[in-house]
Amino acid sequence: MPDHYLFAEINVEWPDPTTYEEMARAWLDGGFAALAGSHRQALEEGPKLPMEAMRRSMPCGPPHAAWGFVSIARHDGRQLRRSSRVISARSMSWFLRQLADPPRTATIGLSVLDERGYPGRSPLRITVDRPEARDWPEAIDWAVLSCRIPEGDLLDPTQQEVVLRFLRGISEGMDSSFANITYDDGLGKTGLERTLGPPWKFPYETIPMSRQALRGYEWWTICPKELAGPLGGAGALRATGAFHEVVRLPSGALWLQATKHYRDYGPDAYAAVFHALAPALPAGIPKRFDRRDDEPAERIVYLDASAVRP
Repeated sequence: MPDHYLFAEINVEWPDPTTYEEMARAWLDGGFAALAGSHRQALEEGPKLPMEAMRRSMPCGPPHAAWGFVSIARHDGRQLRRSSRVISARSMSWFLRQLADPPRTATIGLSVLDERGYPGRSPLRITVDRPEARDWPEAIDWAVLSCRIPEGDLLDPTQQEVVLRFLRGISEGMDSSFANITYDDGLGKTGLERTLGPPWKFPYETIPMSRQALRGYEWWTICPKELAGPLGGAGALRATGAFHEVVRLPSGALWLQATKHYRDYGPDAYAAVFHALAPALPAGIPKRFDRRDDEPAERIVYLDASAVRP
C-alpha cells in the first residue's frame, strides 16, 4: 500500500509579533511534542548527530536513527535567506528564540534515517508560513499553520484522537478563516483547488478570500464565522446528518468532523459534506484528471456547488 501523506492547515490573519510568537510556539513546539513525541524523545536520548549534514551531502547519522532539522527563513528585501540546523537542544533553543521576531517561514522537519544514514520516511513536518506573491500582495497579511503527517496517523483511531486533540486546542485559541486535512500535493492546495478551474488558483490567491468562500471541504474542516450564518449555523449543519461532530468554536467558527473515524470517510460521506456546505463553496464544476495507480483519488463531488444550493 502506498505511503500517502496528509496536509493539515489552519489559516488566520497575520497577528502582531507578540501574538505570533505565542501562536507559533504553540503550533511548532506543541505540535512536535504532541504529534511526534516518541521521535523527540529518540532525538534527545540518541547519539549526537553531525551538524555539518545540513551543509553537504553525507550520512546524517546511524542507520534508522531519528533525525530532524529546524529552519528559519527571512526576506532581506531582495531575496529569501534560510538558516537551517540539525535538531539538538541548542538548536531548538535558537529556533524558538527566532520566533520573537516573526520570520517569513519557521519549520521543524523530522525523518527516520534509511539504511545508509540519509533522511527517509518523515513522521512530521510542521510549519508556520507567511504566503507571499508579487502578483497577489494581500497574501502577506495571512499566516498558514501547516503540518504534514503520514496518512497512517489518521487511519489508526488512537493516533487520530491525538491529532484531533492537538488541532482542537490550537483552533480554540484563534479566529480561523479556514482549516482542513487533505492529501499533500507540495503546493498547499485543497482537494477542491486542485480540481476546480480554469482559472487554476493557488493558496496565495484563495487564502485572502477564505472568509468569503470555503477553500474546500474534507473529513475535517473549519468554516469561518462569516460563513456559518449563510450555512444556517451549527444547528442546521447538525440537522443535515453530514457530520459526526459540529462544534461552535469560541471565535464563532465551526469545527466540522464528517465521520467518527477518518478511515470511514468515503464517497457517501463526502457527498453529504459537499451538499451541506454547497452554499459556501465556490461555483464551478471540478475537473477529473487521470491518476497513477499509486495516487489517491480526490474526495470531491464533481458537481457545480452553485447548482445544488437551496
